[in-house]
Amino acid sequence: MHELSLAQSVVEIVEEAARREGAARVESVRLEIGELSHVEPESLAFAFEVAARDGCARGARLEICRTPGHEMRVRDIDIF
Repeated sequence: MHELSLAQSVVEIVEEAARREGAARVESVRLEIGELSHVEPESLAFAFEVAARDGCARGARLEICRTPGHEMRVRDIDIF
């Protein structure tokens, strides 16, 4: 599943950001996903839950915003 590898990469980025900031947990993650990226938001959301289940992003709310183009990026991370 393409979305699972993407979700694992997002979780790695998010957890690294949390470590840098000394945060214990991640509250929410906002992603921008291009309409032409061939990423299914529902599948990515499910995969994110699975990938995040053992780390500080466990239970984090994933917000997905569709944008024009192919890119996918982490827009914001709310950490505590």
